[in-house]
Amino acid sequence: MRTIVWAVDGSECSWRAGEWAAQMLGKWPEAELVAVYVHVPTVPAADAWTGIGLPTVMDVEAQESAIGRELREKVFERFQPYAARVVFREEYGAPADVIVDAAEAVDADLIVIGTHGRKGLDRVLMGSVSTAVMHRARQAVWVVR
Repeated sequence: MRTIVWAVDGSECSWRAGEWAAQMLGKWPEAELVAVYVHVPTVPAADAWTGIGLPTVMDVEAQESAIGRELREKVFERFQPYAARVVFREEYGAPADVIVDAAEAVDADLIVIGTHGRKGLDRVLMGSVSTAVMHRARQAVWVVR
């Protein structure tokens, strides 16, 4: 095992997946972990252009950057024993596509991703990033609930 990509978004299920990734780093001392956080691009509402009552795209992007910085700090705090082998990447785009592309770019052996475990109508309406990653990735995908 050389490279593990871990999809992190700050949710409880992504931290559980991170715990599994940490265990793998403990078992494979030569492995590197690439933590990938994906910003979903924002689309401004019509009122945002007029400045009436809604945050501007720049406000939203600044807030997302702050979330990314905070998440980076938490990742390195939780992975302190492995800090020299952890890389944090912030990307923009459709989460499943970005995660798979990041895994390809670093020639990952494994993708570790959390899932909320939604079923039925919730899954249809909200989608499933983990399912999309499983269908698109050429690497093994470890889904943690």
